[in-house]
Amino acid sequence: MDIDKIKKLDDSQAQAFDTEYVDGRRWLVVKELIERDFPSGEFTFLDVGGGNGKFADRLLAQFPQARGTVLDNSEALLARNIKRDRKTIVCDSVENLSRMDAKFDIICVHWLLHHVVSYSYRRTTRNQLATLKVLRELLSPRGRISMFENMYEGWLLKASPVWIIYHLTSTKTIASIVRAMGANTAGVGVCFRSTKAWRRTVERAGLQINAYTEPDDWIWPLKPIWRVILQIRHIRVGHLWLGAT
Repeated sequence: MDIDKIKKLDDSQAQAFDTEYVDGRRWLVVKELIERDFPSGEFTFLDVGGGNGKFADRLLAQFPQARGTVLDNSEALLARNIKRDRKTIVCDSVENLSRMDAKFDIICVHWLLHHVVSYSYRRTTRNQLATLKVLRELLSPRGRISMFENMYEGWLLKASPVWIIYHLTSTKTIASIVRAMGANTAGVGVCFRSTKAWRRTVERAGLQINAYTEPDDWIWPLKPIWRVILQIRHIRVGHLWLGAT
């Protein structure tokens, strides 16, 4: 299964995500899983959508025997990386992941999969599945995938909020309105999923969930009226620690 054409955020949109979200309890969850499955601290990792490289830097500082690669399609974000002997920086798109000839012990996809947006909702969800399948092939025999995603649940139908949000953010004719509402991805799109949908996608990709954690009580500061319009019951941050089946 090939990854379909991905709609790219412009520089201003990409730079709005120049923040490291894996901190506090989220960092501890990842660190403890790595220490459990890689007790020697010696491993290779690929941070897909790693942007400014801050998470990679933290891994390299915590695990002096590790070596990492940061891949992102934003030159502006990659330019903010600190150069290190054990860090490789690659400017490329997720679409080209299958061309990589290396294997990695850990692959990080932290809040990445909701950005592999194509030109329809169906093609976008297919991209999410295809991306996970490609990542599975890049794993070493002992490999793990560290995946953070936001889990959206609707009131009546679990998938209602993600379907509505995708169509609002991906429609160019209303991009200025949606951006004014606070959606940085306006005009390009974003595709979140429910917990059940992410689990199903992971399993279809030939991966198993070795650990699942909701590390904190993060709350998106959304006005009540928009929660009603978008039919959002709740949003949770979930971390999945995956291995090949």
